[in-house]
Amino acid sequence: MIRVIIERHINEGCFQDYIELIRKARKQANSIEGFIAGELLQEKDNQNHAVIVSSWENFEAWQSWLDSEERQTVLEEMRPLLQEDEKVTVLESSQILM
Repeated sequence: MIRVIIERHINEGCFQDYIELIRKARKQANSIEGFIAGELLQEKDNQNHAVIVSSWENFEAWQSWLDSEERQTVLEEMRPLLQEDEKVTVLESSQILM
């Protein structure tokens, strides 16, 4: 399993429009085989700093969503709402147990 962290900085006054697009994206991601879950988090003192943490069965499932036409369409709709491009980090479980 992998986790994907997506950080976005949303323009002032655009958060509600952003939420609508996130709901649309989540619904579409649910149709991708290997999608497990997703969660939207916000910085405590700055709601315009949004972080999405999603879980995927494997990297290939994430890659399918990343490259999908559906995600690209939503991302194009979202870009005008963002201060800068999103930052994506893919994490996988370490083989070393602590």
